[in-house]
Amino acid sequence: MKKTWQYLTAAAIALSLQRSVGAQSETEKIRPLTSEWSSAVSVGSLESPTEVNAIEFSPDGQLLASVGASQTIIWNIEKEEIQRVLPGHYASDIRMEISPTAIAFSPDSRFLATATWSQGLLSPDRSIIVRDVTTGAEVLGIEDSSGCRQVVFDPTGTTLYGACELGVTAWSFPDGEKLYSFDTEYPVEAIALSPDGKVMATVDANIASGQGEKSDLIQLWQLDGSPTLLNTLQGHANEIVKVEFTADGKRLVSSSYDGKINVWNWREGTSDRNTNSIYSKEGVFSLDADGRLIAGNFHSSMMSDLATGLPLKDVLTTPNKANKSNLVAFSSQGLFAKVENNIASNSVIELWSSDNSQSVALASLKDEYRAVPIIKHWKYQAGNSPSQIQTNKPSAIGTDPQAIARSALSLKDTTESEREQITVDYPSEELARVIITQTNLADDSIADRRYLVEFAPYGDRDAKQWQVVWVGQQFKCHLGRGQQDWGTDLCH
Repeated sequence: MKKTWQYLTAAAIALSLQRSVGAQSETEKIRPLTSEWSSAVSVGSLESPTEVNAIEFSPDGQLLASVGASQTIIWNIEKEEIQRVLPGHYASDIRMEISPTAIAFSPDSRFLATATWSQGLLSPDRSIIVRDVTTGAEVLGIEDSSGCRQVVFDPTGTTLYGACELGVTAWSFPDGEKLYSFDTEYPVEAIALSPDGKVMATVDANIASGQGEKSDLIQLWQLDGSPTLLNTLQGHANEIVKVEFTADGKRLVSSSYDGKINVWNWREGTSDRNTNSIYSKEGVFSLDADGRLIAGNFHSSMMSDLATGLPLKDVLTTPNKANKSNLVAFSSQGLFAKVENNIASNSVIELWSSDNSQSVALASLKDEYRAVPIIKHWKYQAGNSPSQIQTNKPSAIGTDPQAIARSALSLKDTTESEREQITVDYPSEELARVIITQTNLADDSIADRRYLVEFAPYGDRDAKQWQVVWVGQQFKCHLGRGQQDWGTDLCH
């Protein structure tokens, strides 16, 4: 009897160990210890003249749009250059440009829609503007009394949705005919469209007294025929900032201002328990093209597995805590962008590739110069806003790059010995360069100074305007005060 008991005990222990090992083995199978991003390589950086508030890759992965100040910059990824600067929305009442609050590329990557909404006295003339990304021409403008917080194209590119007034409105594109709208009781903060274009997720803005917890809920709408409410998802304790469907349409990802990320099986109305531990500062996140990974301002890694909720090891670097929260974005072509908004210098959009065979970024002429903040010498906005009337800074926008550069950097009160030489070059249709060389300066430490000013096309191509997008300087020093050849070190 004793032997039988010992045998049964041993068998039970062995079975328990087998199950434990089996369970551990299954866990290891799904644990993303490594990924293609573990060996990611830096493939370039885009230096923005303004602080970056939003970024989005075009569907074909060839372009990147970034919002800063009151305008949107279209970047050519392959060239690592600004293709065109698009103006913001204009408020005639106060003669001032307003920054876009949302951007969306058309499915064919040819157009970019921007939306903005009324903030206090800032009432935009047009709440939604769609522009050709190559020419900058405005192809559609939609007026709305209070503006629109969000904008998105449908998968066919023939319908444009805007979160405007108390609900969502659909217009045909490009003619702008109003198709229908549906009321969500309160203004909408965020929207997302399923990949097949049949279901929309909406989140109300928290702006009304007595609104309750509506801003913590996600409403799902069937868009076939007359829009109808399918379901309501509840699982956030704070206001929701962003919603997005995965590429296969099976899951919906949402984030709130407290950083909580929820991954929903939206058809069943349930959230995935495996991802309950994912938090991203300020609710920032981006999904990869396959819907397998999520990137954000996470504590231990910039990427996590969307199915398991586990962080990926050795992936890029964590956000710089000394700077503002990073913005992140995946492209459809295996690229990843993250933003470093620096207070004392220009903001940088870093580009990474999961393919470590990609070549690193080529050296550019700008590498030989020390960057100078543009706002130190010029004002950005076109028009005459009250703040601009009070400043003596010249405009960074105009038709003559040489005149724009000279307006801020040319020698003013010169001595007889001081000399200045100016050259202008147009390396491509999207780039103009002005180099100002100043020699024999009457300065205690600096003998010679050289400025490099780069310009990108601004607004509609037919207007033939340029805007300053980067400024750098070099120095030669007097004897005993520093370098005698051109360099970026300051003279003593």
